Amino acid sequence: MPIHDNLRRLVELAAPLWAGEEEIVWTYFQSPQRTNETDLLWLKRQCFKEIWGSGIGDKKKGLFQGPVAYLDDVFPKIDREVDRHTVLDVIDDLRSEFYHYCLFADIYDYISGTRLDPQQLTGWEADDTLARLRYDCKEQRGQLGHFASRFTEGGYCSMFVAGMRLAGTGELNDRIAKACEQVYNDEIGHMHLGFVGLAQQTLSAEEWDEVADMVRTILIQRLHMRNEQFGYPLSDTRLKAIQAGDIEPMPFDYSGLE
Repeated sequence: MPIHDNLRRLVELAAPLWAGEEEIVWTYFQSPQRTNETDLLWLKRQCFKEIWGSGIGDKKKGLFQGPVAYLDDVFPKIDREVDRHTVLDVIDDLRSEFYHYCLFADIYDYISGTRLDPQQLTGWEADDTLARLRYDCKEQRGQLGHFASRFTEGGYCSMFVAGMRLAGTGELNDRIAKACEQVYNDEIGHMHLGFVGLAQQTLSAEEWDEVADMVRTILIQRLHMRNEQFGYPLSDTRLKAIQAGDIEPMPFDYSGLE
């Protein structure tokens, strides 16, 4: 089976679960139970993800402190042991992730009238489980685990797709929509590059099966992570239906992958 067909198989497996993540977020935004307090909760949790990464980045230091520690360590090695462009990539990633943190923290401040303290950010149970799952995949299954983790990073921007749909429905919603659009524009290309890298790998049929199993497991946990983040807008029955494929899959852009 050609590599691009194996990648297509992963996308077909993932697309209904990506759509499920979007449904969770959009259902929350449309819910009559949505309040300023519930908005502050999901925003605070999203800010936590932008700092710590949910299994993406350094296991102990996360998406901010990890790169900062790396840059401090690597400075005397630039263009001796480490290429300057490798360092620049890390700086770009750090700037991008912290910018995303600022976008959601600014909305939190706008609603609350206070200033969000990043030292007080905490995770939640389903997100902790997601992080452990990703780290276990990478530690126990090596390169294949890294592929699965990278493929599932960001959930194909499904949360941000939902957020962008709020545009034109009020000042707060416009702020959320604009932030989601900016993150989407940053992340969708990054994800696409990850998919290109995966498409170029020469893996056996058994290895593709292993990646597919990890991808499905991680994406199912992403559903639970998102559902808890937004205060459980979907029932367990609906989540199980989504996992069984009872949903229109999210469209996927294959350009540049074949």
